[in-house]
Amino acid sequence: MEKNIIGIIGGGNMGEALIKGLYKSHSIFVCEANPERVKYLKKKYKVSTAGISDVIANAKVIILAVKPQDMQAALSWRRSDYSKENKLFISIAAGLTTQFFEKHLGGKARVVRAMPNMPVLIGEGITGISAGRYAKNGDLKLAQSILGAIGETVIIKEDMMDAVTAVSGSGPGYVFLFVEQWINAAVKLGFNQIQARQLVYKTLLGSTHLLEKSPFNAGELRTKVTSKGGTTQAAMDVFSKGKFDQLIYKALLAAKKRSKELAK
Repeated sequence: MEKNIIGIIGGGNMGEALIKGLYKSHSIFVCEANPERVKYLKKKYKVSTAGISDVIANAKVIILAVKPQDMQAALSWRRSDYSKENKLFISIAAGLTTQFFEKHLGGKARVVRAMPNMPVLIGEGITGISAGRYAKNGDLKLAQSILGAIGETVIIKEDMMDAVTAVSGSGPGYVFLFVEQWINAAVKLGFNQIQARQLVYKTLLGSTHLLEKSPFNAGELRTKVTSKGGTTQAAMDVFSKGKFDQLIYKALLAAKKRSKELAK
């Protein structure tokens, strides 16, 4: 990928994940309000820090990595001072549409909306991306190249972004909840915490790797491990009686609904 000057507005966890993935191969300007955080980022990654106006003026690609509730304030610089058509804005703020940014940035701002998830913190995330009205040919490809530094990407239509938020954006929380309760149940069966974590973590990791490497899908693998009348079947019967499949679907619908609400 051609080397670009990248500006990152917001140096929190997601901002740092991007810095970590990009700073060795790109020139990075970071804008962060917390002085202690600025000091930390400069020391660890040797990046340049600046105010919003300087970041916007110098960068060709600007990544907006502040919280949704703080975004409007972050976009309050003198927008008329810059030719936004020559810059690409990538937002990773949940719930905020490309229309929101086009309205606040003015002109024909080129915007790509992205929804990363928590594993980007270790470079193993998945990010859904969609193009705004004025995004040019190649903007999605450029966004993919940049966001590829923290994991994989998938291009979607923007009307599916709330669903992406529900499925993968919030998805790590579902996994952590399941693992938390799985460990608690193992402790109740008599294992200590260390043993329970070891058994659950390795089972989870091995099963995930098997899913990736196997020619069979999740349903087929589940069938293979579930012998009729066996121990796994006994557990599956409990999940089925508890309507586990419906519970998962209802949970994702609730997350999707909340994502839509955040856009208002």
